[in-house]
Amino acid sequence: MRILHLAMVPPEPPTNGHRLRCRSLLQALVHQGHRVSLLSYAGREEAAAPPPELARLCEEFQLLPEPQENPAWGRLVSLASPRPYGARRFTTAAMRAAVTEKLKQGFDAILCEDIYMAGNVPPDCTLPLLLNKHDITYRIVGQFVRGEHNWLKKLYGRLEHGKIRRLEIAACGAAAVVLACSDWDKELLAQDCPGANFAVLPNVVDVAAYTPANGDDGQTVLFAGAMDWLPNQDGAEYFLDQIMPKLRQLTPRARFVVAGRNPPRKMLRRYGGIPDVHFTGAVRDMRAVIAQAAVCAVSLRIGSGTRMKILEAGALGKAVVSTTLGAEGLGLRHGEEVLLADDPRSFAEAVAALLKDPALRQRLGRAARARVERDFSQAVLQARLAQALAALSGDHTRKERPMAVTR
Repeated sequence: MRILHLAMVPPEPPTNGHRLRCRSLLQALVHQGHRVSLLSYAGREEAAAPPPELARLCEEFQLLPEPQENPAWGRLVSLASPRPYGARRFTTAAMRAAVTEKLKQGFDAILCEDIYMAGNVPPDCTLPLLLNKHDITYRIVGQFVRGEHNWLKKLYGRLEHGKIRRLEIAACGAAAVVLACSDWDKELLAQDCPGANFAVLPNVVDVAAYTPANGDDGQTVLFAGAMDWLPNQDGAEYFLDQIMPKLRQLTPRARFVVAGRNPPRKMLRRYGGIPDVHFTGAVRDMRAVIAQAAVCAVSLRIGSGTRMKILEAGALGKAVVSTTLGAEGLGLRHGEEVLLADDPRSFAEAVAALLKDPALRQRLGRAARARVERDFSQAVLQARLAQALAALSGDHTRKERPMAVTR
């Protein structure tokens, strides 16, 4: 098949979970002999000097400048629009023109990276659409709204939640195949869109590229994730404010490391001077940072989809303590492949127990590695992808999509 891939960011370099999922999917497509052309937004530096790995993932690629807009102004303007802010921002005249021109070359299907890129597809396009769902966006916004205390932000969040939910349901119903990242996400989406055609393509890691580390320092607790993403900001602050004080009482030598790009300045001002807290900033290869950690903490209270940070930690044989929401969709067994804790005291006690017991860390790490090898490897993704593409062999032309008329 010849596939046109529409993305908000390039899959290389794989610096966050979104890029990692895209890269794994493109690798699987290439492995199965499909030809992929990529149209993606990119930052100025990426567009000027594209990573050479892109040429190995795609038959051809074109990187357009990412939309530049003051977020506050953009959100204000979006109040009067039936579309959510993200859809309005990522649906641009430049991308629509590039898609229209590219489609003249002849393709068999369009692979769209989630709902915000779908508005760039011409309304009269009849090609089947594969909608790659990294998460359920309206669930994330709903969680934010429930936890927000500022009444203006809460009101705005409620408005966005309704818009996003309508768009998400419309997009799933119009796609030929919705590529959910877990059975959990598939079931939740199917409740709102029972007529959609779903396939589960799990988030995976290339386990051969992850060699479990033999040791650790016995005191570093790692939170890994892009820090310009609200759920990660909330998760790190939750650990620092509510878990870390209790952990210090249980094991004074513990050290908390936050690894990920663009931590907010207010977060650095608030926590950067604390002796047992360290922010790494952007990390080119997260594997090296994870390998040094004794415990990986996934203290998330907001989020959807499945977390690449848990899969990467498991592939490196690291013990993980997570909230139930943080490990959602992976099916990991508490006490065997992960430790789950949903209140600050329990979370601190779980981390402390692991820091004090190297044998327990190793046992959990080995079990997590085995589970990743079995259920979250590239081979599993390739098999699921083949099944999903087989669904396009029948009459699955692109359906009429309500979101296409609300530009």
